[in-house]
This record gives sequence, structure tokens and C-alpha cells, in this order.
Amino acid sequence: MKIKLSIIIVNWNTKDTVLNLIKSIKGLPFLYEIILIDNNSDLKSSYLEDPHIKFIKNDQNIYFAKAMNQGVKKARGEYIMLLGSDTEIIDHAIEKLVNFLDECLDPKDLDPKDLNPKRNYQIVAPQLINKDHSIQKSCRKFPSFYNILFNDYKLKNWDHRDSREVDQPQATCILIRSSVIAQYGLFDERFPLYFNDVDFFRKMKKNNIKTYYLNTAKVLHLYGESTKKLGVRRKILLYKGYLQYLLKWGIL
Repeated sequence: MKIKLSIIIVNWNTKDTVLNLIKSIKGLPFLYEIILIDNNSDLKSSYLEDPHIKFIKNDQNIYFAKAMNQGVKKARGEYIMLLGSDTEIIDHAIEKLVNFLDECLDPKDLDPKDLNPKRNYQIVAPQLINKDHSIQKSCRKFPSFYNILFNDYKLKNWDHRDSREVDQPQATCILIRSSVIAQYGLFDERFPLYFNDVDFFRKMKKNNIKTYYLNTAKVLHLYGESTKKLGVRRKILLYKGYLQYLLKWGIL
């Protein structure tokens, strides 16, 4: 039988949270695999009992983008889910995301005369929530020099309570049709940690691949459990990614 879903998780020094995440995934009603990549940190294969897991241990920290691309090369599912190690699945969120894309058509099957816009989405993201179940504002406009300067890219006037088409959700949890990744690729590895998701979604938008934010699928997000351990390197990678993004897309 064909695997329905490949879930890719990258771990760097978040052993406890990633093991809790794996426990929250169990019981999906379709065939799935978990591709778990450890970037030379605190996770060992002996910790993992779930038979769905393919464990990859890197001998150095190759960061998020390269590790996710590494996982994609091993994925066999119809859909690919990128899932942050600092998350927890609640209230059947994965099933809701998969069911949503099941109702959409593969790009090759789309009829340009189809007036049902919901059928055109190839990527879907859930609502991210905090421990207290308050909603994280996880979607953005595509950044430019000016809207970042004036903090106008964060969609401050939207409370994220309704579902809608979006430009760029965080890559904390996104579900993508694997045929889209096969055609366009995943992350540009010149963005090792930050702005790889922004760059990816801009590439999707350029190629008319639409993304939907689904408010009924909720995922708990313990923000920055891994990146905060980078210390000053986090800021360096953040600003480097921002500059690289502006240069790549001709914004500077």
C-alpha cells in the first residue's frame, strides 16, 4: 500500500520535546512514516520505539534547511509534512490537514474553468497555539525592506481566528503535496535557518501554488525551543538570512 504521509522532523537539542511530539502523532488512520533527523545533538536511536520512524543521525549540525531537504529525499508519502521539534499534535490536527488536501486536486488535474477555489490549494498550514491555547500570529506578508522596517509584515490587524489563503505561514507545521516538491524543490540551502520558509513560499507564489491557513487544525507550538540555544549565532543567522532574501529577490 502507498504511504499517505511522510512527516519530517529535525532535532537539535530538543530531546524531551521531540519525544513528546512523537507520542502525540500516534494513531493516524492511514499509512505514514516519520523521518527524524538529528543534527549531531542529544537524540539516540535507542530512545525511539515507534516502528514508523526512520532515524537519521548527522555528524554535525547542518541546520534546518539542509536537514529538511535530506528528509525529503527519503520521503515516500503522497503528502509531506514539515514539523518543528517544538510542537505537539492535538485534536486530530494532522487528519484535518490531510483531509483538506484530499479535497483539493493535484495541479496536473486542475481544470482552469473550475470555479471552486478551495480545490486549488496544494499547501496547508494549521493554527499554531501557545500552552495557554492563545493563538500565535503565525502568517506573514512577504517581507520587503520597508514593511520590515515599519513592522508592517506581521498582519497585525488579523487575529488568525478565521481560515483564509495566505502568502507565508511559518514552516513550524506545513503540509505539502509531494508532487509540488518534486517539481519545484523545497528549501534553498543558502538560507540555513532563517528565511528559508519565506523564500520557499515566495517561490510557490511565483509558480501559482496556493497556500491555505486552516483554523480548525490546531498545533501546540513551544516557540524557539531549539533556536534559543544558539545564543548570538541566532541573530547572525537571522540578519544574514534577511539580507540574502532581499538580494535574491531583487528587493535591495
